Amino acid sequence: MLSRRSFLLLSGALITTSSWAALSQQKTGETLYASAYSLDKNTHFFGLFNDEGTILWTAPLPDRAHAPVVHPNQSIIGIVGRRPGFFMDFFDVSSSQRIKRIEPSKDHHFYGHALFSADGTQLITQENYYPTGEGRIFIRDWPSGNILQSFNSNGIGPHESVFLNDQVLIIANGGLMTHPREDRDILNLDTMQPNVTYLSLKDGRILNQASHRDELHQLSIRHLDVNPKGTVALGFQYQGDIWDQVPLVALSRLEHPELDYLPMPEDIRIRFKQYCGSVCFDKSGDILAISTPRGGLVAYWHVDTKTFLGVENCRDVCGLVATSNAHEFLLTSGTGAQLKSNPVQNISKMVKNHTNIQWDNHFRHINI
Repeated sequence: MLSRRSFLLLSGALITTSSWAALSQQKTGETLYASAYSLDKNTHFFGLFNDEGTILWTAPLPDRAHAPVVHPNQSIIGIVGRRPGFFMDFFDVSSSQRIKRIEPSKDHHFYGHALFSADGTQLITQENYYPTGEGRIFIRDWPSGNILQSFNSNGIGPHESVFLNDQVLIIANGGLMTHPREDRDILNLDTMQPNVTYLSLKDGRILNQASHRDELHQLSIRHLDVNPKGTVALGFQYQGDIWDQVPLVALSRLEHPELDYLPMPEDIRIRFKQYCGSVCFDKSGDILAISTPRGGLVAYWHVDTKTFLGVENCRDVCGLVATSNAHEFLLTSGTGAQLKSNPVQNISKMVKNHTNIQWDNHFRHINI
C-alpha cells in the first residue's frame, strides 16, 4: 500500500490541482473511488483506490465511518461518521491534507450520509435531534459549514437523501428513533412510521410523501437512488420477525402517492435476511442493484419492465457504485473484495481482494 507521501510523489499532478477538472486535464488516467475501511474494530481509515483496486492514498479516522461525500468541482472528498455520527472530515486530494471538520448542531447527530449541491456551494446533512427524535435537514454553506437553512425532514431517522433536481430533495426517513445514550437501540418499534419525502429546498414544503400500509410500519426505508428519468429506488430493512414475508425493494416517483414494490423470487428474498444495504442504478439508469451484506449477494432488476435479472454472490457485500460502463457495477465487501459485475451480460470479475481490510458500507465513484 502506498503511503501518503509516496502517492504524492508518484502523482505529481495531484499536488498542484485544485479541481477535478484540472486533475482530469493532467491526464492522470486514473479512475478513482473513495471509501472508508477498517483493519480491526479499533483501526479505521479513509482511502482512495483506482480501477485496478490499488489503494493510492489513506488517512486515519477517529472512528468508524459510513459514506463518502464528493465535491462536484474541487478535488475535495469528505467522510461521514457512522450513526450516531459526530464528525464529518474533509480532505483536499491535491494537497492530501484534512482541511475541514464539521460537527453536528447541539443535541444532533449525523446519519452517515451527506451530499453537496450541484454547484458545490452548499452541503446538505441529515441529522437526528435526539431529545425528540425529530429528523432535520440542514443546508450548510461550503466551505464554512455554517447553517444557512434547516427544515423538518417530516419523519424520524432521515438516513440518506438524494437530489431529484436542484430544488427537490428526496429523503429516506427510516422511521427508527434512536438516542446516543442508548447506543443503536431502536426506541419506537411499535410506532415506527417510515416514509420517503420529496421536500422543496426553496421553502421546506412536502411535495409528495409515500409510506407503507399499516401492517408494514416496521419496514424501515434506509437507502435510495434516483435515475435520470426521475425514478427513485428504495431499499428496506425490516425490524420485525425474520420469517415475515415482506417486500424489500420499491420504486417511487414525485407524481405517485403510492410505493411500487418490486418482485423478488422468494428464495432470494429469504436470503436477504430482511436487510438491504446499498441502492444503486447503473450509468444508463435502466438497471437497479441492491446489496445485502447479511445475505452475501447483490440482486438486479430491469427497472422499466420490473424484471428480476438475478444475483451476484459475494460474502459480506455492501458497497455498490455504477462504473463508467452501462450495466456494470463495482462491489466492495467486508472481506476486502472488489468485484465488477454486469448482470445484463452475466459477467463478473474479481478486481482485487484485500484480505487484511474491511471495506465499509458505502463508497463513491469520483467523476474526473
